[in-house]
Amino acid sequence: MKKKKIVVVVGLLILSAIIFIMISGFKQNTIYYIEVHELQQNPDKFTKKGIRISGDVLEGSVKKDEINKHLEFVMMDKTGAKMNVLYNGIIPDAFKESVQVIVEGKYDKNTNTFTATTLLAKCPSKYEAEVEKQK
Repeated sequence: MKKKKIVVVVGLLILSAIIFIMISGFKQNTIYYIEVHELQQNPDKFTKKGIRISGDVLEGSVKKDEINKHLEFVMMDKTGAKMNVLYNGIIPDAFKESVQVIVEGKYDKNTNTFTATTLLAKCPSKYEAEVEKQK
């Protein structure tokens, strides 16, 4: 009987340790997903961690240097809040003016500039409609 209690206690300790490691690892890798106005209202809350911001590319604001893989544009959310975005890397094919994007990186509240390490562009809905028609 005593051996069974020891096995149960050791099993619970091991299970607790595994759960603790999983939860702490998840918290460290969590990245916030917010809109531009939420970031601007409370920038200090989000400056310590990498964050994801969603919004639309403002028409007429895109400056592209495809040779050096450098991109600058203004991102705007549905409330009209705007911020400058800088990105160096491979520019997604779906990226263009007025498309919805998600950027991941760091924000500088002094210059209202977001330096993106990741850029994701939402595919236009016309592609989704064509796929549905083919079925």
